[in-house]
Amino acid sequence: MNTIENNAEMNPIGAPHADLGPVSFREKLTRLVIRYRRPSMVLVAVLVGATASVNAQTIWYSGQRAYGQVTVEPAVDSATGNEIFLHTPNNAPLPSNAAQRAHAPLYLVLYPETSSVDANILNCQPTNCDHVQTFPPYGVSLKGHDHLVGVPHTGDFNVAWDVVLAVFTPQGFADGAINTRILTLDQLNAAVAAGDVALIGPVTSFNCSITSASTYLKGIPLSFPAP
Repeated sequence: MNTIENNAEMNPIGAPHADLGPVSFREKLTRLVIRYRRPSMVLVAVLVGATASVNAQTIWYSGQRAYGQVTVEPAVDSATGNEIFLHTPNNAPLPSNAAQRAHAPLYLVLYPETSSVDANILNCQPTNCDHVQTFPPYGVSLKGHDHLVGVPHTGDFNVAWDVVLAVFTPQGFADGAINTRILTLDQLNAAVAAGDVALIGPVTSFNCSITSASTYLKGIPLSFPAP
């Protein structure tokens, strides 16, 4: 089976973008202190809609947030596994009408309800995002999904994102691969090569840009009825 490539062939023309990089645990807490003024409020803000990773000291946020005419949601840098954020205008065309040379892949890794991965660290859950809330072929409810994307300087990045579903195969259910979170393109390639994950798509495309954690935090958390 072919592995996924993150190279100039898929993105031959790329405009320069700022390398925003991950925001540190300390920086996020500092911003919350400034916003809420009291340590007790900071603790509440950290615990609502976010889960700290013991291994990486990263706060993993979950769910879409809105402000003005845009929505912001968490994603994962597919080269490093670090948390980033995506900014999408509400009136962005769907699918994107950008020229093909301006497209890059975005991998949605779908975790079934039976996975032991904590739902609160996933980029999206069915009740806090408006997309891919179910996946009937799994035969069970969907716990949530992550968005793996390339960022400037380390991966394939462009204006429009081609959405590719990364779904666990029956083998991936049987051997426990569903219990390991996939955070990098290398891990995704390995799972595909092992037969634990299959790729579907692109299923659609949309326009968005990478933004900061502070932009995400100023938005209002969204909620949606359980599917």
